[in-house]
Amino acid sequence: MAGVHPSSASSPLHGDGRPVVVLGEFDGFHLGHRQLVDAAAQLARRQGRPIVGVVLDDPGAERVLTSVEERCWALLACGVGSAIAITFTEPDDPAAGAQAVDEIVARFDPGTIVAACLPGNPDAARYPALRAECERRGMTMVEVPRWLNPDGSLITTARIRDALAGGDVVRATDWLGRRFSLTGTVVHGSGLGRTIGFPTANLDLPANQFVPMNGVYAALVELADGDERRAAVNIGVRPTVEEHGKLVVEAHLLDFDGDLYDQRITVAFRRWLRDEHRFQSIDALVTQLATDIRQIRLLLRH
Repeated sequence: MAGVHPSSASSPLHGDGRPVVVLGEFDGFHLGHRQLVDAAAQLARRQGRPIVGVVLDDPGAERVLTSVEERCWALLACGVGSAIAITFTEPDDPAAGAQAVDEIVARFDPGTIVAACLPGNPDAARYPALRAECERRGMTMVEVPRWLNPDGSLITTARIRDALAGGDVVRATDWLGRRFSLTGTVVHGSGLGRTIGFPTANLDLPANQFVPMNGVYAALVELADGDERRAAVNIGVRPTVEEHGKLVVEAHLLDFDGDLYDQRITVAFRRWLRDEHRFQSIDALVTQLATDIRQIRLLLRH
């Protein structure tokens, strides 16, 4: 079933004519997605049409890099005039394809739809049900080859997840074209960090949010007021202080003393430092944390 999700990431269309619609899952909004949007924008300019974006959303997807709202905002930041999300879970189902095209036509009445084609085969549709439905209606669907690295490999959301799952935030940054980040509301934790001199901001994240490999990271944290702080970020289960701890993402902001509870902050990952360890004592943990912070100060001097 396809259904339009209300999205605050929307702005009025400009210009005359039926728009060019660029569509995809856009999870992570990496360099390949930007290439797709650029290709659609070039086509729209040649045809003198506006450009709009459609996010194909699978509500049951797990381990997502970016929320649907973040993907819509990313499309707007790339210059599309409006961005919406529709539910689309069955790329091979003709009925789902017909419903999706119905919603796109009802919302935009497009002149052309632009999507990515499968790697290595420009004749293979990434969304076969959508292409078949467009052909049935006499609509134009332009399919753009996927972005390739200089070594010939593809930039894909799955490859970025794999890099992050190994703690390689540097490679993920190269493929994303920006630092991988997590945005969440600061919630109360156990309070242990403050008692040992390293208070942390604990992020509340969606259940389906992908997080990088467990360990300690150097990061930059953007606060709700736009201020940016260096931080030591721990992802893990805190084995030194909890026997069966749940996964947490917690950030110790350097040179900061303030109340962040209930504020939304963004953690941008710069470098993986080390694995999460079970230390023999709290004192040993404190010593290691002090070493981590000295290293982070050196890494993030600029």
